[in-house]
Amino acid sequence: MVSLYVGSTKGYSGKNLTVMGIGQHMLKDGLKVGYIKPFGRLPIKIEGVLTDKDAWFIHNVLMLKDPLETLCPVVMTHDLMVEGCRTEVVGLEEKVLKAFETVAKGKDVVLIGGAGKLESGKAIGISGYDIVHKLKARALLVDSYDGEFYLDAVLDAGERLGEDLLGVILNRVKAGHAEKIEELVVPFLERKGIPVFGSLPYDAVLGSVIIEDVVEALAGDVLCCRNKLDGLIEHFLIGGMQVDRALEYIRKTRNNAVIVGGDRADVQLAAIEALTQCLILTGNLYPNEIVISRAQLRGIPIVVVRDDTYSVAKKVDELSRKLRLREKEKVYCGIRLIEEKVDFQKLYAALGLRL
Repeated sequence: MVSLYVGSTKGYSGKNLTVMGIGQHMLKDGLKVGYIKPFGRLPIKIEGVLTDKDAWFIHNVLMLKDPLETLCPVVMTHDLMVEGCRTEVVGLEEKVLKAFETVAKGKDVVLIGGAGKLESGKAIGISGYDIVHKLKARALLVDSYDGEFYLDAVLDAGERLGEDLLGVILNRVKAGHAEKIEELVVPFLERKGIPVFGSLPYDAVLGSVIIEDVVEALAGDVLCCRNKLDGLIEHFLIGGMQVDRALEYIRKTRNNAVIVGGDRADVQLAAIEALTQCLILTGNLYPNEIVISRAQLRGIPIVVVRDDTYSVAKKVDELSRKLRLREKEKVYCGIRLIEEKVDFQKLYAALGLRL
């Protein structure tokens, strides 16, 4: 039996999708696969058992049958956080080891899902580094490529993990970086003894956000078309320009939302005519009745928010980096991408798996 820890040097880098993609591929290959997330941060109760929301979703996608109690043995709740700050929390490592031993029985592979980044859980003694060591796992790092700082983070993690580092998968690689990745980054990492098992291109669908989630994140007031809040936004455009320029940008991108000041009726009307997915009006300024009626006619939600345009742009950028696992269209798109772009033959060889 081999155990594979899927972690990252920073949060929201694609760990959960990678676990699901690798897990599904292994199951198709006839391997007996188990899954455990030692430490979770999204508490949810299922059949009276406290577990992690993302872990529960992955458990269902992979159609696993292990006991629910073993799925996420340590879940960060308010009470646990308070206890961890006031006293020394004991027994958590034992809970993780016991759950892992149960899941590992009769399995060829146990996939271990990381939480946040490798340091997450350090305060209560169960960081990613601790888990990899205690469970004698190999670590696969999945991170978004963000330039040279990516290399610094991976090399630092590699020094701390030592021989336990299996290799890396580069995620969300934008087209402009693809050549650099192939010609410089991958050879550099391989030369440093860090195998690269795949380079996943940026996908607009995976970076998309449901309008309803935008409304929730921005505490927005929806003025019309509440029945259209399930639409996907792939691009956010700032409407702080001349109308002609705004129209040009809106028409060039699909499934976009336009962020614009509530006093810019000209840009608002232009965005509606260009069939934007959603209008986000900043500064807590409400549009006139003509704008609302046009949007209602076209089926385009208008959301009014208190924040200024810059703050809104920053928040939606952060939101687009966070995958909400209930968005099944995005999940299966990501799984297909992993199936196509990860070198499973190389990964299996590194793990010592033989079919």
